[in-house]
Amino acid sequence: MPAQVTSLFLYVNDVIKSLEFYNEVVGAEIAQLHAESEGAPISLAILKIGDFTLMLHPQTPHAEEFAGARVGLGMHLQLRVDNVDAVYQHCMDQGAFLSVSGEPTDQNWGWREFALRDPDGYVWTIYEDKSEGQWT
Repeated sequence: MPAQVTSLFLYVNDVIKSLEFYNEVVGAEIAQLHAESEGAPISLAILKIGDFTLMLHPQTPHAEEFAGARVGLGMHLQLRVDNVDAVYQHCMDQGAFLSVSGEPTDQNWGWREFALRDPDGYVWTIYEDKSEGQWT
C-alpha cells in the first residue's frame, strides 16, 4: 500500500513566536488558528508549505510528557526550495539569526543547502536539489 507523509505536528513553547517564525521567515501560509474558547491562547496553528501541513501545538498542556526531554532532539527536517540562495537572503532579511550552518553550500550529493533552527530548536535544512533528479 503506497503511503505519503502529509503533515508534521510540532509541540512548541510559544505558538505565537513559532507561528511568526514559520510564516515570516520560512514563508508558511497560515491556514487555520484554533483556541479552546474565544479570547483564549492559540491551542493549534495549522500552516501550509506547498502541499505539506505543519501543525503547531503548545507544549505546556503536555508538560509531564516532556519533563527532562529536549524538544526536537534527534529530529532534523528538510525543506526543498527552488532557489536556496533567495530563501537564505529572505531568512537573513527577516532576522533569522538562528542559522546553524552559515551561508548555503554545495554538497557532493547534489544539494545546495543551509540549516537553521526554529525558536524551539527544531533544525531545518533548506535545500535546492541540483542533482538532476537523483533525490526527487
